[in-house]
Amino acid sequence: MNDFVRPGLRISLCVATACVVMSFSLVAQITSSGYASVAEPRYVEDYPELAADIIFIFCNEKGNLSASFEEVPGNLTFEWSVYNSLLPGFDPPFSTIQGTSSQITGLESGGYSVRIYDGEGLDTLFRAWIFVNSPSVSARVVRHDCNVLDLAGEIDIEAFTYYNPVTSERDTLTVVSDAIWTADPFIPTPNRPEIRIWNPPSVVTEYTFMVEYYLCTASYTITEDPVTTRAEFEMDNREGEAPLEVQFDASKSLNVTQYEWYFDYSPGIMDTEPPDDITPDPLHTYYIPGEYNVTLRTIAGLCDDIFRHPEPVRVLPSELEVPNVFTPDGDAFNPGYLVRAVSMRDFKGVIYNRNGRKIFEWSDPDEGWDGEIDGSPASPGVYFYVITGVGWDDREYEFTGPLYLYRGR
Repeated sequence: MNDFVRPGLRISLCVATACVVMSFSLVAQITSSGYASVAEPRYVEDYPELAADIIFIFCNEKGNLSASFEEVPGNLTFEWSVYNSLLPGFDPPFSTIQGTSSQITGLESGGYSVRIYDGEGLDTLFRAWIFVNSPSVSARVVRHDCNVLDLAGEIDIEAFTYYNPVTSERDTLTVVSDAIWTADPFIPTPNRPEIRIWNPPSVVTEYTFMVEYYLCTASYTITEDPVTTRAEFEMDNREGEAPLEVQFDASKSLNVTQYEWYFDYSPGIMDTEPPDDITPDPLHTYYIPGEYNVTLRTIAGLCDDIFRHPEPVRVLPSELEVPNVFTPDGDAFNPGYLVRAVSMRDFKGVIYNRNGRKIFEWSDPDEGWDGEIDGSPASPGVYFYVITGVGWDDREYEFTGPLYLYRGR
């Protein structure tokens, strides 16, 4: 290697993108632009007296190199050569350019040198390496069933080979890559080529395998249709008196081909009893007081899922309360004679006057006596009631007694 500069000449040293001004022999280096990253050959450490050759790394595109002596006046000659490992050494120049600077483009992976001279004593040689980094990946589904999804990513990286220009010793850049799996919709995935996802999602999911090598990336996406199903439902009414009507909504269930509803679930019922309903959003009426655990089973192919609602449906037990005072005096307090009835299947109420004549009768517990007889206000005093009923839980009720009717003055 012939490295010469004029005595006392100040030359700009540019390594990657940083430049400094030095004043001793061989201080310049080839520069580049548009690269993703840079690396240094290991032979720089073994031979510290050599210039710090740089490996410019480009992602999936050919590289470029530039050389110049901006502080040297006059016309310069730039002779570019490529390294030939068969010689070993640099081939004769493939490009000769005259001017104050020189740039070559469209460079494949390899080593390059430029000899710069002016015929007046300047004659020096600089080197650099170009690595066209084109990592590639692929991925495939190894297994996808009701329990697991196994994915395997494959990485194809061509390690860059370079040579010590003095000893011709061969070396390669270390192949250290970061393999990452991502998913949309998001699910946690480990950062390794082969992954296992337990309980795969029940929606169409995109799995992307990506690798990064010296800041150059490659990715591969798999769009996987679901094979699993997910059961989930909501209900509009969870507690009330019988008959209690409940609307069920299974719209949050995923990937369902068949619905199986059990409105009063108990362990083992799915093995012995057919479902109570097979529609997506059934309307069910509970008549008997008690608590009911509702369960939905969804099916998709060979996969199923079971969701038992954490809150049971509660149908209130029957109750019947009968007052014995009535004040139909035109104010908002106690304006009609009403009973309190909960979960009643049958009901009958009769009002008698003191002479035993029936003056009012009703069969709907939500209705009652308004304190009138044949369209006229009843006189204050004592009346008698007979109220009977049967709850939806088969509990029987019978109340008899005096009813005191008061009117304000």
